[in-house]
Amino acid sequence: MLVNPLILQKDPVEAKLMTPYFPLGILYVAGVLREDGYDVAIFDAMFTEGEEDFLITLKREKPKVVGFSVLATVRRSALRMAAMAKEYGAVVIVGGADPTARPAFYLNYQADGQFVVDIVSVGESEAIIRELMPLLLTDKTRARNLSNIQGVAYRDPAGQVITTSRCGLIKDIDVLPYPARDLINWDLYQKAWRGKHGFFAMSIIATRGCPFNCSWCQRVVFGRSFRPRDPENVAGEFRHLKDFYKPDFIRIVDDAMGIQKDWVKKWRDAVLEKDAVIPFECLSRADLLDAEIVGWLKDAGCRRIALGAESGSQKILDLMHKGFKVEQIYQAAKLCHQAGIETYFYMMVGYPGETWEDLKLSVKMLRETQPDIFSTTIAYPLPGTTFFEQVKDRLPAGEDMSDWDYTAENRLLFQCGKFNTAFYRQVISWFHHEWEYAWLKAGKPSSFKNHLKTRLALWRNRLILFLLLQKEKMCKERE
Repeated sequence: MLVNPLILQKDPVEAKLMTPYFPLGILYVAGVLREDGYDVAIFDAMFTEGEEDFLITLKREKPKVVGFSVLATVRRSALRMAAMAKEYGAVVIVGGADPTARPAFYLNYQADGQFVVDIVSVGESEAIIRELMPLLLTDKTRARNLSNIQGVAYRDPAGQVITTSRCGLIKDIDVLPYPARDLINWDLYQKAWRGKHGFFAMSIIATRGCPFNCSWCQRVVFGRSFRPRDPENVAGEFRHLKDFYKPDFIRIVDDAMGIQKDWVKKWRDAVLEKDAVIPFECLSRADLLDAEIVGWLKDAGCRRIALGAESGSQKILDLMHKGFKVEQIYQAAKLCHQAGIETYFYMMVGYPGETWEDLKLSVKMLRETQPDIFSTTIAYPLPGTTFFEQVKDRLPAGEDMSDWDYTAENRLLFQCGKFNTAFYRQVISWFHHEWEYAWLKAGKPSSFKNHLKTRLALWRNRLILFLLLQKEKMCKERE
């Protein structure tokens, strides 16, 4: 059994957004296992009431092996469910970015005095699970023989954590079957999307990995590799989704579209040839977009491009090792606007070294580039990143369980000098109202009441931030 531990209703941000996507990671693993002849069940917690539903499924399915895909924001839920699976006698495996970054934490974690995780899949799980399954189902002395499998961590008979050498990345990802989406109750996803937004969206992975070096990005699974699928293969999956699921929109969840320019053109051509156009959005970088790429994406159905802009300060971009210039963000936004493609900016605040002057430069950029939508997050130090290593000694709760309680909680996890969570949350609100007011000044249709409401909210933000900065200044003068 494979488990997606994200419970939508327990995440207030995700529940409000209501943009649930199929858990492609475990569906890829399910596709591989099924191809090898194993019976595979999926427990998708997305629309469940809570972990109690997992107990009911365990009693019914009685799985011998239970695998969890874990991100930091669902770690607690995953471990609670892992304890349940262990109590029912299953072998428990965890994989994904967070376990890969800190396998010893998972293997040493205990509930009621009992270890709950038996094995950590360290890296890309499809190849690892193929090696593991015959051993798990037939070998009673697997602790000795796990040492022969690459890409796993486990406890030896003495209780010591052993991590084997990394398993090589899958060179030809076209050999993988499509994700086993048929094992998911996709009608629940469709109803959630249509009920909230009036359309149905799905996701797809066209390439794996990113060769760039952003300091806060967790690349522990794919590393700095870049492995694209064959453009024909991806276009074929688009056509499959169009024929069978009939989504209104697709999200391409790759790290950066456009790393290989010729790939984009070949994929555009294949999509048009197969009549596989579905409106979609993708993520790219400011330094990857040019007029040709934007045009090809538009031809293939692109409606929105998300850019990891992060900051309007070149100093902060350099500290993050982003590798591009602020001017390139302006140019990328202009290209998208000219092509009629929406832009979505990912912004970040609270990165070490950031000052009030840097925050003002970010606001300036938001006002001048006018992205169609954006979101802002307080810098989150993920294990396995350069950023985490930089601030781990400043994590007041210790590194083991220092988390947000839900997605986009926007809580500062590390000591950040003079500014705190309350300050940065006010900055995030200020960003939004400055951006909204810039759109109104540019002629965006709005009622007088909304125009006034926006201006009042903006001035309130400015006043609160002014008072907070003055308070900080007075505290510094007393020192």
